[in-house]
Amino acid sequence: MDERVLQKLNSIFLKHGVSISENEKNDSIDDFFGFDSISYVQMLNDISNEFGFKIKDEDLLAGKLTTFNNIVKYIHEHQKVH
Repeated sequence: MDERVLQKLNSIFLKHGVSISENEKNDSIDDFFGFDSISYVQMLNDISNEFGFKIKDEDLLAGKLTTFNNIVKYIHEHQKVH
């Protein structure tokens, strides 16, 4: 995985008060970290702004962004090439 992506994503999580260890990267953000829906949407907005893409509603509803590792995968699939 791209170390730069991991560092940026970790920074966004920390901004929202979440520090993730290596063994927590497949845990559900919603359940494990107790994010409410507003915090979750704000974090996803920060991610989309940082990586230059819009998160599609259908991807959000399909549960593609529920763990740290799923978000990393989504970033790699959707970020704009610079």
